[in-house]
Amino acid sequence: MRLLQVKRQLSDFNSYFQIKEEKGLTLVFLKPILLGGDIVWLMKSIPTSEKKTDKGELWQYVLEKQYPGPKNEEGKFDISISMYFENDRLRQINFPERFLEYISKPMLIKMMKSMGDAEIDKSERRAGSKFQARSSLEIPRKQQVVEVLGLPFSAKDSKNTSTFIYKYNLRDRKTDTTSGEFRLAMGFNFQKEDYRLIQAETNLNGLRMSLDFSFNEK
Repeated sequence: MRLLQVKRQLSDFNSYFQIKEEKGLTLVFLKPILLGGDIVWLMKSIPTSEKKTDKGELWQYVLEKQYPGPKNEEGKFDISISMYFENDRLRQINFPERFLEYISKPMLIKMMKSMGDAEIDKSERRAGSKFQARSSLEIPRKQQVVEVLGLPFSAKDSKNTSTFIYKYNLRDRKTDTTSGEFRLAMGFNFQKEDYRLIQAETNLNGLRMSLDFSFNEK
């Protein structure tokens, strides 16, 4: 129920959230609802690390990028997510700085608002929404996704589209290794004609969210 409340808040984004672009991409909850236990339930795990602060707790989840074989690219493309709690309520989430390279503040706000208007299928544990682009220039391209996330775990082409799949495992605090289960999978479907993103989908432990980027030029 608290996740549904957050969804409703997203529809009125400016009243409930703030975005900061200092030392990474930070989403601030102005009227926090989610509890630490909600995050553990969502991630199906305690954080990779946590520490006490003067006002609360700082949690970090490290999602390690997976490869079908030996690592085949240079650079570090794991996703480290920091979460700050005050009085056990999630106050802010910080994402890696490289996410800022192609995701502007106005674009992120528009994406978040779209999620607030998502249609939810509880039986399928799925939510879907549409990104309301003003022009095709607002929509990410394949090369931009690769520069932020690196090479995909797998890729598949059809006549008109190209699909990239990325997979991540959660680094375990106790063993300092990743489990054998994929905790996060992300799929990106691109139009072949101009490499424009058509749809993005995430699957976090069985909870699926899709965002439709399709856009028809007038």
